[in-house]
Amino acid sequence: MMTNHMSAIAVLTLAAGLGAANPVDGEYNDTATCDNHGFLNATEELGTAPLFPQDELIDTIWTITQTPACASTDDPAMPNALVEMTNLSGQYWDNLFYVADPQTSLSNVDGLAMSYAAPGVMTPAFRIDAIGTNRNLVFESMTTDGIFEPGEIWAFIIQDFTNAFGLTPDLMGSLDFAGASAGDSFSTGSVVQFVVPAPGAMALLGLGALTTIRRRR
Repeated sequence: MMTNHMSAIAVLTLAAGLGAANPVDGEYNDTATCDNHGFLNATEELGTAPLFPQDELIDTIWTITQTPACASTDDPAMPNALVEMTNLSGQYWDNLFYVADPQTSLSNVDGLAMSYAAPGVMTPAFRIDAIGTNRNLVFESMTTDGIFEPGEIWAFIIQDFTNAFGLTPDLMGSLDFAGASAGDSFSTGSVVQFVVPAPGAMALLGLGALTTIRRRR
C-alpha cells in the first residue's frame, strides 16, 4: 500500500515538473545510426547555473572512459566522455536527450535535433538511457528506472566527444539547444526533454504538409 502511494506521488510530481520550467520549442528526428525513437517534440531543457532557474537546474562534472556506448559506431582509438549530472531541480524528469552544440561532435548518435529558434540547424542527439544498442546511461544513484529523480546522480557516455573550441563535455550553461546554443564559451551541449507529439499536434503537422503540397501543385 505504501509503495502504491509513493508511486502515485512520484507520478504527480513528474507531471508537475513537466509544466514548471521554462519551455523550449523544437524537434527530434531519427537517423540510421544507433537507436530509433520516432519524431519527438522538445518541451523542457535542463542546465547549469547561472542562467537556468532552480526548477531546471543541474550540476555537471566529467571524466574520461574507454567504455563505449554504441559499440558499432565507436572509434576505439578515441577516449569517450563520461558526464555526471546531479538533479538539483526538485522535479522528476524522463525522456531526456543529450543534444550537441554545432561545434561538438560525437559518435553514439540516435538522431538529429533542431531548435525552432534556429531553424535548419540540425545537430547530433541521443536519448540518455540504458536501452537498445546505445547504452550510454551507465549509472543511476537512486532507482534504476530511467527517471531522473530529485537529488539523483546520472552518469552517461558521450562517445568520441570532440569540440572545435576545445571546450569540455560538462558545459551545459546556455539557454536553448542545437543551433540556438552556438558560439559561446559555457556550452558544448544541452540536456533536453523530448516527448511524442499529442494526436492533435500530429494532425496539424499533417494538415500543414497537405497545404504545402497543394500550393506546390
